[in-house]
This record gives sequence, structure tokens and C-alpha cells, in this order.
Amino acid sequence: MTVPPATIEPRPPAFPPIVQSLSEHPIVHRRSWLTTIAPAYLGVFVWVPFIDAMGSAGQGAAGLTAPFMGGALGVIAGYLLLYEAPARIGWSSGRRLPVVASAALGAEGSEWIAGVLYGFFGLVWTAVSVYYSVKLILLGLLSWNLIDVSAVQRGSLGGLTLESPLFLVCLAFWTFIIASANGLRLMNVIAALLKVYAPVATVLLMVAAAWAWTHPLAGGATADRPATVGAGIEPKVFQLVFGYFAFAGLMGVEWGAAVRDRRDVRIGGWLGILAAGTVTVLSALVLGASDPGVPTTPIALNWDLPPGSFQGAVYRAVGATAGGKAAGLLLLLFGIAALAPACYGSAIYTTRFRAHWPLLQRRAGLWLGCVLVVGLGATALSAELETIFTISGALFAPLAGVIAAEAILTRGAWAGPRTGWRPAGIAAWSLGAVVGLAPVLQRLTGADSLRLVEPAALFAFLAAAAVYAAASLASPKAPSVELGRSEHSGAAG
Repeated sequence: MTVPPATIEPRPPAFPPIVQSLSEHPIVHRRSWLTTIAPAYLGVFVWVPFIDAMGSAGQGAAGLTAPFMGGALGVIAGYLLLYEAPARIGWSSGRRLPVVASAALGAEGSEWIAGVLYGFFGLVWTAVSVYYSVKLILLGLLSWNLIDVSAVQRGSLGGLTLESPLFLVCLAFWTFIIASANGLRLMNVIAALLKVYAPVATVLLMVAAAWAWTHPLAGGATADRPATVGAGIEPKVFQLVFGYFAFAGLMGVEWGAAVRDRRDVRIGGWLGILAAGTVTVLSALVLGASDPGVPTTPIALNWDLPPGSFQGAVYRAVGATAGGKAAGLLLLLFGIAALAPACYGSAIYTTRFRAHWPLLQRRAGLWLGCVLVVGLGATALSAELETIFTISGALFAPLAGVIAAEAILTRGAWAGPRTGWRPAGIAAWSLGAVVGLAPVLQRLTGADSLRLVEPAALFAFLAAAAVYAAASLASPKAPSVELGRSEHSGAAG
């Protein structure tokens, strides 16, 4: 009897390390939106750096209507453009962002853009989180008169701002705690605790805004009740919201992959993004309008507490009307809440960088991350929120654009990973990034013509999506690689 030859299955081509590592570990444990998407995005919006920048951006507007409309439209656009398509693709595929993005960028392009670059920006978010946590806690202790103002006065080093020795010690301590928790694989535990704390922080924010509105301080905009004055929208506020949300919106791929059905994707987004984002924007603007922008106590800080910022509003306005104890308590509680994105950000950095560079799998990766976080915080570069959020929109809104365009072309089905570099996706993302960086280039060059590119992050998304769709339709369809099916692969229908 003739024995038929054994069938040899063709071996799929090797992916670059991040895409390969994540393709081997699809998300299979599905839970409700109540424990995944909603609290995760609630923590994204109830984050002091975002609230800080929001109140400052609303300063100078004729009332609260225009900045609120700009912020609310930014939240809606973030949900529809930055979250909806990535989250649905994540749910239907059960795959993580670098694997999903390889359909549009190719595996090599996704390795660097959705892998290494996204991981590095996770480290930037960690630096901002830790910096603001330390600053808020020290401000709280100042409000309680537990430390002297001289202990937090800034210095300088080679033309750069340098925080005080006490600040540096606290910064190094919190960075060590986050890094140790990451190394001991405790991030899931900490993230779970912070998800419970996020609703509490939201209530505290609303209470603080209500107090500021009902107890106006002389010199603050809320003293004149300008909520019904003004018309139109504020593009700067829209740009801030949309650019800021671009990084977190792409996390919808992985948070969408963690829920049970499409209904969870919708409800989680409605509550965690639309509802939470709108409430947070309004609360931040009301608090910002309550801040007179001048010290109401004899304490003179050389810290940067911009008029309208959350920290300035609580320290100056709430401290003057409700007392230093109440202001200090709010600052301390929000200082803890500010650490939430550090948990996500440091985990993203760790998984991406260790997969791409095996040398960083041990202490080298830990020390590199700690040095960068402490360095950005020690020189106060972590406080350059407008620049950071602009760069976030420039880099990641175009990535969301090519993913959304790919989803439209494939009618919502994930096409699967593609090997190599995909020229259509790389060209579209590159053009979008250049468009999104217009505000930064304008500040560097002084070119007034670049002011027309506003809101830059939205234009970056639209440019990338349009170029990708046109290039994909004009070129032959690139073949994809078959992967092992996850529990919900192809379930979108």
C-alpha cells in the first residue's frame, strides 16, 4: 500500500518582534464595559493634566459657551473618529494595536509607529502623570502649611528649569514605585484600584466646580456669571481635546478587544467618553473661570500655576473661599488620581520596548525608563502640556485615520496583518503627521500662515484617511497573512 506523503503546512513569514509577540497572544478574556472601557476612559478624562490645560485654554474667551462648545465637539469628534473604528476592529479581531495597524501600515511600519513610537509616548504619559502627582501632593501640603514654600522653589541648571531637591526626591520615589509595580506585574492590581477611584475623582471634580460657581471670588470670571455670553466654538479648545485624546483613543483597539460584544463597545464609549468627557470639560472650564490668576495668600511660588489651571484654581480660588484644608484635601486626592495613566503608559512602554529590544528585558529597560521619566519631570518639560498634546494629535490622529479608512474599505472587517512596509499607509501617516505638527512649527518659525491649520489634529486625521483611501483604491489589494483565530475573530459579521 502506498503511503501518501505528509502534508506540510506553509510556515507564515516572520513578523518584526513587537507584532510577532502580540500576534501570539490575542485577547481572549472578555468582560463587561462596566469594568473595562467605561472606567478606563473615565480615568483618561478625569486626569489633572488634561483638566489643567482645558481650564487654561478657556481663559480669555467671552464667557464659557464658546470654549465649552469647542471642548464638547472635540469629545464627540474623538468618539466618532478616534475611538469608534479602532474599538470595533479590536473587538472583532481580538488583537492588539500593533497587529491591527499592520493591515494598513504593514508589519514593519506598524512595528515602528504603533509599536516603538506608541510605546515611547506611553513613557511620556508616565512622566506627565508622575510629575503632576508630585506637584499636586506638594501643593496640598503647602495648603495645609505642612511644608515651607522655600522647600519647593525652583532653580536652574544650564538654562533649564530645575525643580527643588524635595521635588526631585518625591519624583524619584514615585517613579521607583511605578517601575517596581510594573516589574512585579502588579499593574493590573493598581489599575483595578484606580478604576474604582476614577468615579470618586469625577464626583470630587464636579463638587469643586459647583463650589467655585456658587462661591465666586473677586477677579474670577464666574463672579459675572458669563455662561450665556459668547457664540461659536473655540478652535484651540477643540484642538486640545482632540489632540490629547488621540493617544488614548487608539487604546480603544485593546480595550474594545476586552469586551464581550458590540453593545459593550457602544455603551462603554457613550459613558466613558461622551458623558465623562463632556462633564469633565464643563467642570474644568468652570473651575478655570473661577481663578483670578493672582495669589490670594502671602505665599509666593515660582512654580508655574497658569490662570485657569486646575492646580491654580484649587490652590488660589477654592483655597480662598473654602479654606486651605479643603483645597489641600482636593489637591492630595487628585494627586493620587493623576497616577492612573502612569499605570497604562508604563505598561505600554515596557511591553513594546522589551519586545523590540531584548536587551531592555532586564534592568536596562527599567533604568532607561526611570531616567527619562525623572529627567522630563526634573526639568519641568513634563508640564509643557500644549506641546505634548499637539504632538500626540500629530502622531496618533493620522494613525487612527488610516485604521478608520481601512475599516471603511473593508466594511468593518479586519483584513489581517500584512508583511513589510505598506506604502499607502506610511505615506498617509507621514502626511498627516506633518499637518498635525503645524502648531509646533508655527511656534518655532513664527510663520503666521501655519495658524490657518487649526484644529491641526483634526486636519491630520482627515488628510491621512483621505490619502490612504485614495492610494488603496488606486493600487492592487495587498495580501494578508492568516493568523490563528481568536475567540471573537470575525464575529463582527
